Amino acid sequence: MIFGYHPLEGGYDVPMRIVGANIPYEWLIYIFMFIPIGVLLYGIYKRYQVWTLAKGEIHRNDQVGARILSWLGYTFAQARVIRKPLAGMMHALLFWGFLVLALAAGVDASHHWLGWPPIEGNLYIGFSLFVDVLGLLALIGIIGLAIVRYIQKPDRLNDNKASDGWIILLVFVVLFFGFVIEGLRIAAQIKLSTTMEQIAYEQVASPIGWLFAMPFANASLEPVLMWHRILWWFHMATAFLLIALIPFTKLWHIFSGMLNYVFRDLGPSAVRMVENIEEAETFGVENIEEFGWKDLLDLDACIRCGRCQENCPAYNTGKQLNPKITLIQHMKEHLDEKAPYLLALKDQPEEADVVAMTEEAAEEVSPMEKSLLYDVVTTDVIWDCTNCRACMEHCPMFIEHIPKIVEMRRNLVMWQGDMPNEVQMALTNMERNYNPWGVGFANRAAWLDERGVREMVNLLPEDCGEFEYLLYAGCAVSFDDRYKRVGEALVKLLNKAGVSFGYLGVEEYCCGDSARRLGNEYLYQTLAQQNIDTFNNYGVKKIIVVCPHGYNTLKNEYPQMNGNYEVYHYTEILAKLVAEGKLKPEKSLNTRVTYHDSCFLGRHNHVYDQPRNVIKAAGGNIIEIDKSKQFGFCCGAGGGRMWMEEHAVEGYKRINDTRTDQLLAPAPEMVITNCPFCLTMIDDGVKGAGAEEKTKVFDVAEVLWQTMQ
Repeated sequence: MIFGYHPLEGGYDVPMRIVGANIPYEWLIYIFMFIPIGVLLYGIYKRYQVWTLAKGEIHRNDQVGARILSWLGYTFAQARVIRKPLAGMMHALLFWGFLVLALAAGVDASHHWLGWPPIEGNLYIGFSLFVDVLGLLALIGIIGLAIVRYIQKPDRLNDNKASDGWIILLVFVVLFFGFVIEGLRIAAQIKLSTTMEQIAYEQVASPIGWLFAMPFANASLEPVLMWHRILWWFHMATAFLLIALIPFTKLWHIFSGMLNYVFRDLGPSAVRMVENIEEAETFGVENIEEFGWKDLLDLDACIRCGRCQENCPAYNTGKQLNPKITLIQHMKEHLDEKAPYLLALKDQPEEADVVAMTEEAAEEVSPMEKSLLYDVVTTDVIWDCTNCRACMEHCPMFIEHIPKIVEMRRNLVMWQGDMPNEVQMALTNMERNYNPWGVGFANRAAWLDERGVREMVNLLPEDCGEFEYLLYAGCAVSFDDRYKRVGEALVKLLNKAGVSFGYLGVEEYCCGDSARRLGNEYLYQTLAQQNIDTFNNYGVKKIIVVCPHGYNTLKNEYPQMNGNYEVYHYTEILAKLVAEGKLKPEKSLNTRVTYHDSCFLGRHNHVYDQPRNVIKAAGGNIIEIDKSKQFGFCCGAGGGRMWMEEHAVEGYKRINDTRTDQLLAPAPEMVITNCPFCLTMIDDGVKGAGAEEKTKVFDVAEVLWQTMQ
């Protein structure tokens, strides 16, 4: 029907709706739709071209089944998005509403292209009702998101752009006028029906549309039909505009986010390995295009929701690092500026400079000349990061912030030779004495005699006894006077429980965590390989690690170098021994305590319950603070920052003092940690707050041993 159209009629004998009724030249819409689809595909291709600029290697083609499940769970169940209850639920409503409306539009198009007959009867009523309700939920969702952004105005949304508002408005217009034209259609059909009963099925099939029809009840038929036609075309035009804008606005996260769900890192928390490091010609990332394709995809997937910013200890203490803005968004802006030059250079090297030949571009620094490390991200931002993983834990798009930071640190340290003096000192100490304290490595086992536990320990280089577990005590137990007491308590607990364990003493090297996260991958691999060789020489199968940083390294990163062992944090072992009745507290502390979740035991490895179980068994009455478990606030020592001086920003406290205030807020008698770095930082914070007389800081092992005496 080229020149005519289906006229609207009153209610039908069988509940149904004629698609395109009352719309002259309605068939043109099925031609016009190829315009936004073409623009969409062009935009997708242009973004794909940008991703192909990546020179770094990232392989994410393993575990196909798990990746499909990840896509299903995080796309359709919105599993990460809804962790933020209000905004998350509003987004989920919008997502599902738009998805169903898109499917309904596809059904309508199928009537034209495939000649499908109209949906009739109860099937029509059920299908129409479902679409109507989901459309309303989508409308509620977009209104809710607007309220969060423009009325609640949380700090995490501190970088609003004009385009954010226009997109929200456009989505609202598409949804709202969809109901308006539905209301106009129903209003016209009511007027064309001989009785109200004839059209009454629409009250059930389209209850929201019926409500939108009520304002037109007193209007005459002709204006209703005219406005139905006009607004129908307006609705289609705005919908097509929305589709065309997807690759060029924040709506692009619809696709890039789904790709991130498929290609996210399914492995444990580990820094990316540099393969064949002896043959490497450069180290780390100096230019944006040297990242891997997944890193560039991350930049597209960021929707600036600010959940990373909200949980970042550096940002919350006034540092330059803001994982949303000064890291991801600055990198994205730089990539978008530089990509045209790189693509021109890739396709026609002799014409690459033509891209910049405009008057405005000539006045600015060329993106090709901007330094990623010094101009775009800046070294302050790069060194501010504590590797606490809060950004990655809470990002609904699985953006990988830490690997990008570490890659840039590698270039600064191993290629530029540009690092803070404290970093240089720590790395030198690890190179010379295999520990960041710089104490002579020959003294590594001296703590056994100092603390009076030498006779309880199977010192493998001297005793050569059989053992089930290797106790990897780590550098802190060996060289930090305060933490030697924790090592003593743990040895006594393991001895009391009858655990068979050995200790390497001077043959134990630093795990390499600080070296790796500070950017010296070569030093890390040297230390790690030495440990792996030693472990294998002694036939090690199971390892108990004291420090969470060593635990994460041995458990998640040594396998990259074929160092595969059963690795346990000591709190996991103590919890098991308590549960089995091998460690029975003889008295109860009956003390109010707050517990600090260390980042590398908690967010990096999701060990939350076992330390708490040990504390409860010892009679500790844990007061859970808001910033606990996955929302725990870093002590400030991770990512190698244990060896760097932190200067408080005006108007803020240092990270460790901020965390200490949180732990002291419920007025506990004791603060308990599970990490040597955390113990140092929190203990310093308690002393700085003048609370050392009222509140003592202990490690989990010390607390349990107190109840065993």
